[in-house]
Amino acid sequence: ASGTGVINAQTTVRFDTNYKEDIQALSSASTIAVDCSLAPVFTVTLAHGATFNFSNLATGQSVSLIIRQDGSGSRTGAFTSVLFPGNQHTLSTGANDIDIVSIFNDGTSLLGNISKDYS
Repeated sequence: ASGTGVINAQTTVRFDTNYKEDIQALSSASTIAVDCSLAPVFTVTLAHGATFNFSNLATGQSVSLIIRQDGSGSRTGAFTSVLFPGNQHTLSTGANDIDIVSIFNDGTSLLGNISKDYS
């Protein structure tokens, strides 16, 4: 119920209460460091074009970024060392648009996908 530890389950694991993930806020900058050991979900409101650099994403781990455009929009994003289907990784650029970028480490590559334009 409290403390730290490891659950190594060989069967289905169920949570009898609401499950929630930690969310870590990031600050807008031209380069944004995403330390995946801090949380599984990150949020940022872009006020700059940004390059996202990922660290500490273990094999079998995933991370999600909720990226919002500021009131001006037109902010771009680049993702260091992440492969996207068809190399399509352009963010929505409308003012206040929201995209969700999900990244999974398969042990060889960081594999990304973007759900776009929650507006």
